[in-house]
Amino acid sequence: MVRLFACVVACSLVCLACIGCGPDGPELGTVSGKVTMDGQPLTNALVTFQPEAGGRASIGKTDANGQYTLVWVERQGAVIGSHKVSVTTIKESETVAEMSSDSDAYMDQATGDASAYDKAEVTEPIPARYNVSTELVKEVKAGDNTIDLELTSQ
Repeated sequence: MVRLFACVVACSLVCLACIGCGPDGPELGTVSGKVTMDGQPLTNALVTFQPEAGGRASIGKTDANGQYTLVWVERQGAVIGSHKVSVTTIKESETVAEMSSDSDAYMDQATGDASAYDKAEVTEPIPARYNVSTELVKEVKAGDNTIDLELTSQ
């Protein structure tokens, strides 16, 4: 499940980087801010601004202080207008231990048996009202935009 999520995010980023709207593209406003959960900085979160009028989303990843900056294709910013905003966590992949080709675990993976990694269930600590069922709507204006997102777990 975690691998699938990582692949989806990676493919989305590649698609965003490869597809453009001409040399200039639409007018963008730069967007940055801070994401907090219950007053604490939210690290390793993916912030997505999806234009309500349609079109490509802008994304950014929060740092250790909860700070993010949005990127649209290869430029900083987001399309001018109203956006549905979602925030999801990004799980860091665990380091995979090396194994010998004569171990049982190696044979299980080679023959297609599911490993504990593949069976792992991931729960999103951020409430659905901020991601899959987002209630967040923010306006991006021309110029610089500081859009802080103050989330609560309750």
